[in-house]
Amino acid sequence: MSPRESTYRIGTLGCKANFYDSRRLAEALEALGWREAATGEAPDLCLLNTCAVTAGAARKSRQMAARMAREYPDSRVLVTGCYASACPAEVRATPGVCGVWGRRQWRELLQDIVGGALPPDGPRPWESDFGISSFGGRTRAFLKVQEGCAAGCTYCILPRVRGRPRSRPIEDALAEARRLVSGGYPEIVLTGIHLGWYGLDRPGGPSLADLVRALAGLPGLGRLRLSSVEPMDVDDGLLEAMGHPAVCPHLHLALQSGDPEVLQRMGRPYSPQQFLEVVESAREKLDRPAITTDVMVGFPGETREAHERTLQLCRRAQFSRMHIFPFSARPGTVAATMPGRLPPKALKERSLRLRKLGRTMAEQWARSFIGTEVRVVFERWRDGLLSGYSERYVPVLSYGGPEALGRISAVTVTAAEGAKLRAEL
Repeated sequence: MSPRESTYRIGTLGCKANFYDSRRLAEALEALGWREAATGEAPDLCLLNTCAVTAGAARKSRQMAARMAREYPDSRVLVTGCYASACPAEVRATPGVCGVWGRRQWRELLQDIVGGALPPDGPRPWESDFGISSFGGRTRAFLKVQEGCAAGCTYCILPRVRGRPRSRPIEDALAEARRLVSGGYPEIVLTGIHLGWYGLDRPGGPSLADLVRALAGLPGLGRLRLSSVEPMDVDDGLLEAMGHPAVCPHLHLALQSGDPEVLQRMGRPYSPQQFLEVVESAREKLDRPAITTDVMVGFPGETREAHERTLQLCRRAQFSRMHIFPFSARPGTVAATMPGRLPPKALKERSLRLRKLGRTMAEQWARSFIGTEVRVVFERWRDGLLSGYSERYVPVLSYGGPEALGRISAVTVTAAEGAKLRAEL
């Protein structure tokens, strides 16, 4: 089979930066003459971009690789990404996996795929952390502007697999954003591994607030959304930039714990009170912002009292959505050697309490929109039902035709079903 007849399928797990990276790999393959396999078509190559942020993500990565091998027994299954970088031996032991390449081995990965030397022209994703021409068939485009982290959180493996912080030039980011806008994407999601550190690695470089202001002013941009931002990276300048009408009033701030001693052992550079002050400042300066968060349950040494303090802080913050996940020791991190791990039963009980609280607050947030008009980017259509997210990151369902996909639609909210909204076009 010649390279021009070869087909691929890419599976992706993990964060928005991973999905961006998968798009970079797809464009490199297409420049080499490959095409994405059609629905129902068995690909010649299955490429999996993995995640290692938790033990659950690593397990899902292994399961997905094995499933690819079972579903497509005549395909080559190659694995890359963070889990492949952190634990290559574990990945190689997965049934059906033909090759494992870390995130910094993409040149060798592509050479293995084509079976020889690469042409001198075309995309070279191993030379840069950034750069795509489009975002495939998606309705929202991710724009990665920052890579790497050096925050020193004691539980996190990302500095080991993603490297030191590095940012792309603002002119480069703006040029890519213009391509995405001209490609018809109604929403751009700004992403990075430590997004709030954008520009800090460049002497005299722009800040994240500078970048947001520049992007928000692009002609034709529908709306701009920020992905996760660390609490202490949110200052008045960023909040002022987020006040632009094109920027979604939504901040995802990872709390992790509401207990000061746990935060200190985690290596998080803020106190519970400082976190609440950031939330209050955002609500003062932005128009009814959505505040979403991550909370870790059962960090080594977390007492019942520490857990209660976390619950109390979450109630005070009134998050619109919470992502709850139990602590899992990652190889090579400081927290992996800490004493005082909780037994599985305690992890489950505390997780359930936080998830119940999260559901209650998410449902209250959803009900507050009944009778109002929201703007939605519809991403899916099935059996006459459209689904997407409002500017304040609330899931919205509405009956309508597929012509509403991929554009911003104004809808009137008629009801709340749990944490989701029912609306009319």
